Amino acid sequence: MTFYLGCDVSKTKIDVALLDDHGSVLWEDKISNEAVSLASFLLTIAGAYPDTHITGVVEATGRYHYPLLDAAVAVSFACVVYNPILTKQGIKSSVRGKKTDRTDAIIIARMGLRGEGRLYTPEPYMVTKLQSRSYQKLGEWQESLNKHTNHLRAMDEAVMTEQVTAVFQAVEDSIKAARKELYRELQVSADGDVFRRLQTIPGIGPFVAACLIGEIQDMARFSRPKHLVAYIGLDPRVRQSGKTLNSTGRLSKRGTPHVRRNLFIAAHVARRFDPYFKAFYDKKRAEGKTYKVAICAVSRKLLTVARAVWLSGDTYDASFWEQ
Repeated sequence: MTFYLGCDVSKTKIDVALLDDHGSVLWEDKISNEAVSLASFLLTIAGAYPDTHITGVVEATGRYHYPLLDAAVAVSFACVVYNPILTKQGIKSSVRGKKTDRTDAIIIARMGLRGEGRLYTPEPYMVTKLQSRSYQKLGEWQESLNKHTNHLRAMDEAVMTEQVTAVFQAVEDSIKAARKELYRELQVSADGDVFRRLQTIPGIGPFVAACLIGEIQDMARFSRPKHLVAYIGLDPRVRQSGKTLNSTGRLSKRGTPHVRRNLFIAAHVARRFDPYFKAFYDKKRAEGKTYKVAICAVSRKLLTVARAVWLSGDTYDASFWEQ
């Protein structure tokens, strides 16, 4: 038999609920979201039910669920991860008086009982993911710093004394130095055949290639291009009212914004310098699409081509447009 341990994760704690194979709640509890405590907790559960296979179930939360996953791998405790959209659907279909974390833990456990999610295995490019996100965040801080500096200078020159200017300059220099070091380490962590082949695609340089590798991790888990597009959040949001179905609305934006932002920039470059991407972009504009909509379409095509290059073992050429 198999029991399911539903884990509702927050920043500092995890509410848990253990269900048997009939869906009945055996017990509920809460623990600290810290690796050592989690590893001890999972070992205790496994020892308490030696003749039962227990599967942990957790929804992807961005980063707060990783201590649990790392602890599960360390103690060989099976854990499945699934899309949090499914939790929202489960909550809507259930009847409850109010939202509670323990109730959500039960719903999450029942997702595992239904067979949702995939078995978690350590991500081979976790360091690459963290480095690419940090590099991009530092860039955002640098842009914000420049805006604040210009704003203060425009308000009153007297505010920007030599001392204040020196402080701002020191911060900017530190950010630039950190980005430079991160960029070097990022290329080292992502280095490999896929990293080099992705850079043969127009618009994709070392940083965008590393970002794709870090966020996607394993391209083989996306059996069709549209699954990858949906994972990144470049698919249109579907709205339905009665019998009317509208699938031409805004982007769902379900995935990480890091990849989308980098793909938009890469798509802008590709449509300028590659004849195939340029023709695709011009076709969309001729259909009456705005610049933003056309660039989104180019981004989806760029992502599809990246998938083909990643899985085929080949470098980019015009034949990928036929896939």
